Amino acid sequence: MISSFVILGQCSIDYTYFPSSANYGLDPDSLPDGYVGQFYDEDMTFFLPLDTFSGGVNVTFEDFHITSISLPLGLTWECNNSANSCHYDPNVSQYGCVKLSGVALIAGYYDVEVDLVATHSMSPLVGTENISFTLPLTILPDTSTSSNAGFAMSNPTGCTPITVSFTNNNTGMLSYFWDFGNGNTSVLQDPVDQIYSQPGEYIVQYSAIQTNPLYFLESIEVVSGGCTDNILIGDVDLLYDISTSGGIVQSVSASNAITQSFPLMINLSNPLQLSGQDVIIDVWDDDGWPFGLEYCGGLTFTPQQQAGTFSENGGGLTINYTVMEVPASMVSSTDTIYVYDYPLSPSLVYDTLNNIIYTSVDSIAMQWYHYNSPIPGATDTFIEPNVSGLYSLVVVNEYGCTAISLEVLVVICDTLYQPQLDDNGSTAWMLDSALYSNLQWYSSNGIVPGANSPFFPANQSGYYYIVATDSFGCSYSSDVILLSPISSLPEMSFHGVVKVGPNPLSSDNIHPLTIYIENTEFTEVTLSLTDLYGRQVIQRVVSPHLFPYEFSREEIRNLSNGLYYLDILFDGKRIRKKIVKIGG
Repeated sequence: MISSFVILGQCSIDYTYFPSSANYGLDPDSLPDGYVGQFYDEDMTFFLPLDTFSGGVNVTFEDFHITSISLPLGLTWECNNSANSCHYDPNVSQYGCVKLSGVALIAGYYDVEVDLVATHSMSPLVGTENISFTLPLTILPDTSTSSNAGFAMSNPTGCTPITVSFTNNNTGMLSYFWDFGNGNTSVLQDPVDQIYSQPGEYIVQYSAIQTNPLYFLESIEVVSGGCTDNILIGDVDLLYDISTSGGIVQSVSASNAITQSFPLMINLSNPLQLSGQDVIIDVWDDDGWPFGLEYCGGLTFTPQQQAGTFSENGGGLTINYTVMEVPASMVSSTDTIYVYDYPLSPSLVYDTLNNIIYTSVDSIAMQWYHYNSPIPGATDTFIEPNVSGLYSLVVVNEYGCTAISLEVLVVICDTLYQPQLDDNGSTAWMLDSALYSNLQWYSSNGIVPGANSPFFPANQSGYYYIVATDSFGCSYSSDVILLSPISSLPEMSFHGVVKVGPNPLSSDNIHPLTIYIENTEFTEVTLSLTDLYGRQVIQRVVSPHLFPYEFSREEIRNLSNGLYYLDILFDGKRIRKKIVKIGG
């Protein structure tokens, strides 16, 4: 048995599929069974959601990234968007697919775990969403069989240990004998499964007896009897009856008397099957008129049920009788079970200078894994890892037996990467913060204590940057940016000067978003509404006589749910308010 890790081309999307009860789905939603040693090929179409509601906030999805799919040994996967590292933007297309293929090597019940990372409109604030779900997959034992006239075997070839089932091809016979070659025997018609735990070849011997041997009385030789004829008459004229309790078996009447002297050889034209019954032989001599029949003697005997010639004496007769044997009807068969050993576990060498993992082992088939997920196309003696994590190698010998290496930890720090920052002058935030487990803001004076979130509002003017550290210890520093707190703008007592409401706001609010400016003289006001990314969504210049100023309900309705900054600028001064849009 030769196994290999292969993928049959790219998957095909079923565009006729549409989830019926949700805004996302998978088709098929369960995986068909596979068999050890048989090629598995299944395409799965998925439909991605555009948005969802969380805590009353509408969250729009921007990217789904399939990071790994754990599969039974021998199977691998490939997405239809592998050129883009299996990233999917649902706003471009909500459809995608994955192909699962290969030759499963070990039977069992598996949970295929699919891991995704979802990036959405709230990710800069709360991070990305890790999504995992499982699909049950059953890999059944090898269905190959070996059959002969006596019996059939299922799973007669495999890697140690194997369990072999036997099917009797000759049921209803008198008796059976099995020798399984592993030290076990059986006399059952249907024996139990046998386990073969050591590599080698095992000869299975089988015999079934259909009938016992049969014995037949074939002939009787009458050696002597108690009758003679005088010299004038000549030889005796012999006649006989051979009978059982069931009636006459064979006889010769007076009209067909045999004229000869003893011994008289009688061959039964229809040999008598013996079952332990008595046989009676009577012999007469026909002396003719006027003497009639002369009784030579009679003998009752029980023939032996075994082949040979035997003697009996009594009743005036001495006889030899011959019994023949019809051998028992038997079916005999042999077959061979092949149990194979595993290859040696491969030793891995990680060349950190050239960033390559390799092995000196060469095998019929190989598959590299990143954690528990097979790496599509990674089937050579080496691999150049491109992401940090645990790597391992599975090798397969010519019999389909596998061995797995120890895991190798790879840490790859991207020397070209810098965290992406955006700011509004007073507050900065890291756009891709969800990718990192540890964040730390720095000023020109060093670490800013407690500044470990993606957002950083400056409390004094200066230069700032962030250092992001991933789970493998790789640290990345951003560019330096200049931030000034709002309080550093020209001083003005804003208490009670500006009021904004309602906040939070929604499209369902009865009252529109209204801005009040009190107790001050000003010329005209610039209103600027920006989102978390610093993108300006509304800007306008408003004359003083229009205050209190109202944003229209249509403008509010067109805003996506989330956090916004409202900057109110007049007479060289700026006031910033946080605005939250929810629901509706």
